[in-house]
Amino acid sequence: MRKSAKAGISSLRKNTYLDNNNNPYLAYRMGVAMAGSPGSTMDQKGPLGSNFITVDYSEGDAAIRRSAEKLMGAPSQEVTGKGSEETNNVNTQSTVAVVKRNRYGV
Repeated sequence: MRKSAKAGISSLRKNTYLDNNNNPYLAYRMGVAMAGSPGSTMDQKGPLGSNFITVDYSEGDAAIRRSAEKLMGAPSQEVTGKGSEETNNVNTQSTVAVVKRNRYGV
């Protein structure tokens, strides 16, 4: 760094563990940790980290993914099972009232 930069920047620190070029997600997680600090705890890498993730919406998508993984020599690990369960614990009836028609059908 130039002398003028060093003279003008107070308390500058460098963290070689948090490489913005090779792993910007860890630097992001550091910002999240700083936002809740001091006094909070968190998983350093989050639920998925900076790992490449895919979602198979159909069997065709799964076939494409498997083929690409084989070509790249990069097998994946299943995190969630097949099929969506997002509506199992959600209200299925609308909170919006049904429109009442007048005698003219409007």
